[in-house]
Amino acid sequence: MLKNVDNNKVPFGIERLELGEKFTGNIFLFYVFDIGDEIVFDVIRKKGLLSLRETPRSPYFKNYHIPLSFDLPVGEIADVKHISVISKLYNFGAISLCYQIPFDDSLDDLKGQLVDIYEIYNRKSDEDVKAVFNKIYPAIEKPQFYQMKNSYYIVQVNPSQKNIAPEDFKEQYGSKIASLLRLETQSLSDYQEADILDYTTGYYGKDFMIFDSEASFIYDDEYFETLEFFESANIQLLELQYFDKFLDKSLEAFYLKPLAIPWQAYIPIVGRKFSTPISKLARMRVDISVIVERLDSSIKMVGDAYYSQVYSMLYEKLSLQSWQESINKKLDIIEDLYTVYQHQLELLHEEILTIVIILLIAVEAVLAFVK
Repeated sequence: MLKNVDNNKVPFGIERLELGEKFTGNIFLFYVFDIGDEIVFDVIRKKGLLSLRETPRSPYFKNYHIPLSFDLPVGEIADVKHISVISKLYNFGAISLCYQIPFDDSLDDLKGQLVDIYEIYNRKSDEDVKAVFNKIYPAIEKPQFYQMKNSYYIVQVNPSQKNIAPEDFKEQYGSKIASLLRLETQSLSDYQEADILDYTTGYYGKDFMIFDSEASFIYDDEYFETLEFFESANIQLLELQYFDKFLDKSLEAFYLKPLAIPWQAYIPIVGRKFSTPISKLARMRVDISVIVERLDSSIKMVGDAYYSQVYSMLYEKLSLQSWQESINKKLDIIEDLYTVYQHQLELLHEEILTIVIILLIAVEAVLAFVK
């Protein structure tokens, strides 16, 4: 390790970075909003509501259910220049934005600036999405600005010209990296630092990525292809959280408010044509399952162990599996409620039919007796 190296005799391929050394790189700020039930792409195209652009699709993503890419103007706020590199619409009612902010600074100075930059662009993202929302309003089904919002950021550093190994870079700058990923200006405890730095992977031996729940650190200058994985995971997290919250409200309303079943529903055969609260929950269950499955299966990484590992580590850090399990439990509850409700309704229909048959037999007997 570097701490055991004699500084006067540095072996080939290993150099110590000076404290306070400046690095070049980028901050990527991802924001995703849920603004409605559905965005109709055909309406946007026909009416020319946005300036659309073609974006090459990563080979690791399926080529159907492709989001709609559009141009977001380059801007400048509070002397912080940014480039919008990702701006997409998803037909299930989501908008995704990403701001790229170049830097040329030491990690210590960057740590102090990042908190302010994050707050500035948190407000800026609201303004930009509001402008987009107003433009595409005619193409949104059940529009609402906005139902939920999620964010994630990446600190990308170009490797130093000095030939330093990734492990030695982490040894020297691990504490600063951990603080960057938690938006803390002070150093974290050894336990927190170790927890963050353990989620590390690399490919060539000269680069590495560190994953955390709110942010990631990339020490590599070939990073662009991985950005789509972070965007996709952020979208998944938003939709899972939205559905989880939505299901909570739906189930709570179901338990608190007595079922107002229309009288037509009690009529056999005819009653099936009428919508009831429980049948709406059942249809909602199907809609949610379709969207969740689409998001979960949008990435295909068969045969690529590295990107599979990248996505798996990101998936774990964002607790996507836990959110998925929470939704599945609530969907199972809805299915059980629907099953019980249908069973009770079928029993009621059978009783009604039995009563009708008895009445018909009674009427027939009376008529026979009269004759």
